[in-house]
Amino acid sequence: DYPRYFDLNDLGVRNVYVKFPGYVLVTVTNGFTIGGGLSNPAFFNTTSYQFAEDLSLVRGTHQIGFGVNFIHGMLSATQNLGAAASVTFSGQAATGMGLADFLLGRASQYQQAFENAVPPRHNYTGFYLQDSWKARPRLTVNAGLRWEPYIAPYSGQKKIMRFDRSAFDQGVRSTVFKNAPVGMKFIGDPGVDDKYGYNHLMHFAPRVGLAWDPQGNGQMTVRTAYGIFFDMPNLFAFGAMGANPPWGNTIQLNNPPFDDLWRNYPGGNPFPTVVSPNVKFQTNLSTNIYPPDQKQTYAQQWNLSIQRQIGTDWLVESSYIGSTTRHIMGVKSSNPAVFMPAATCVINGITYTPCSSTSNIDQRRVLYLQNPTEGQYYSWMMEVDDGGTSNYNGLLLSVRRRPSKGLTVQGNYTWSHCVGDELFRWTSYGSDQGLYPGMRRWARQNCNSDRRQVFNLSTVYQTPRFSSPRLRLLGSGWQISGIVKILSGIPTFTVTSGFDTALTGSAGSDRANQILADPYAPNKSVNQWLNPAAFARPANGEWGNAANSIWGPGRIQIDMGLTRTFQIREKQSVEFRAEAFNLPNHLNPGNPITALNNQNFGKILTAEDPRILQFALKYVF
Repeated sequence: DYPRYFDLNDLGVRNVYVKFPGYVLVTVTNGFTIGGGLSNPAFFNTTSYQFAEDLSLVRGTHQIGFGVNFIHGMLSATQNLGAAASVTFSGQAATGMGLADFLLGRASQYQQAFENAVPPRHNYTGFYLQDSWKARPRLTVNAGLRWEPYIAPYSGQKKIMRFDRSAFDQGVRSTVFKNAPVGMKFIGDPGVDDKYGYNHLMHFAPRVGLAWDPQGNGQMTVRTAYGIFFDMPNLFAFGAMGANPPWGNTIQLNNPPFDDLWRNYPGGNPFPTVVSPNVKFQTNLSTNIYPPDQKQTYAQQWNLSIQRQIGTDWLVESSYIGSTTRHIMGVKSSNPAVFMPAATCVINGITYTPCSSTSNIDQRRVLYLQNPTEGQYYSWMMEVDDGGTSNYNGLLLSVRRRPSKGLTVQGNYTWSHCVGDELFRWTSYGSDQGLYPGMRRWARQNCNSDRRQVFNLSTVYQTPRFSSPRLRLLGSGWQISGIVKILSGIPTFTVTSGFDTALTGSAGSDRANQILADPYAPNKSVNQWLNPAAFARPANGEWGNAANSIWGPGRIQIDMGLTRTFQIREKQSVEFRAEAFNLPNHLNPGNPITALNNQNFGKILTAEDPRILQFALKYVF
């Protein structure tokens, strides 16, 4: 079930279809959120069948392994992406402030979709062959090859919609749904089957590794390895296809009248609609496109490490780790709104002053400008893009002390950097948040998990068994453990203007302009981490030049634990445990607010957990 509170009918909004009574999604920029953005009640059922077999054969200095893995996966879900009414008050409809627009009833965006099902199925097959070869007494070579042909998933309910730009340009209409706008194709139309993409059979992934003992005494080891690893999207990644028309029919309205959202929509409220070959296609439809020729994500990884034993108890290690990932799935906008700088212009016989504003976003979209008669059916169009890349390089230093005299120590320090196409990963479907064409380099940035420096130290000490009965009773068997974590800050992405300054329908994710070289406040603190004077709102039509990454504060965490087991009888014992998380109650601030139009811009209003104490007794019998 889902939480029930109120819906649009309860608020007095006229002429709306409520799919989920007592439930509505409301977002007020710099104000509050009800219902959690685009969240919707949904139902998911996953089933998979697997067969795997691995064989190993030893011949002389070779240990040969080979195997096969087959998985048939099924996802049957009703995800209702967008089926609950979603209203946004960004402030751009009237006053520039989300709360003020909310009080005036001036919505900046309304979105709703039909109930939509997600029925993807997939067959995965993988084969591997490897050989661990003792080439020399001090040298071991491990080489292998994995074949993972990509067999495209298919739709269990034959729900596939594709957009063909050439068909739109030539005015070709579907023969399956005769009322569909030109450019849309479905199963049964030429070139469209029930698969989400093409098969890619030549996915061969070699791996090789070397382990060398340069001194021959087992106290030093040099290791290096390289490999290629293919990835594949999970079945839920195709969920947006179920939200496409005519099954999902996601419709987005910009600047609608809140008291009667469909007042200005041709034909009025289109919900609910029964899907049939003669179903009527509405205007302002939002679509999610998965081109069949998508390449699959793969990574190349390599490393070099040196391990050295010191004395009898200590081991130190230095490692370089690198990787590069190609064909990261992201989303791009394939029907973006075009900014027109003129003060006044005429589009399809209607005069707009100014020419570009949030009220005529759909009229400035590429397909509408090319063909208003057919382009009016298309609103935002999110298309999966396989062009994303990322790179990682890191230095890892570690030290270990094996248990000796009751003490165990492990510590490591990582210095690394990751950069990639993170902002528009393929998680943004369901809203107009795709990358604008030609802006890939503009969006490239430090990875959202890019902590440059990480230090970890853990210790465990166990008290000895004392000879004195009294000391043994009170002091033996206690185990004291501690973990220290020191981490540098993570990037908070970038400072946004809080508005759609580019006027492309991106709903306020556009950057601000950075006008000072140093974005941070003098003597930065939680009260003011960023300097408001360092940023300004771009003019309409500008994208903003703020840096891709603003760094938040670091983090220090010290956790400790104390345990002991008391033996009562031969088969009965009591275990005592006391744990302290963030023992010194150190303040670990969160990231600052980065929306320039927020009254708390640059301040840090969140923090990690305070000190938490936990005690437990366990009786074992």
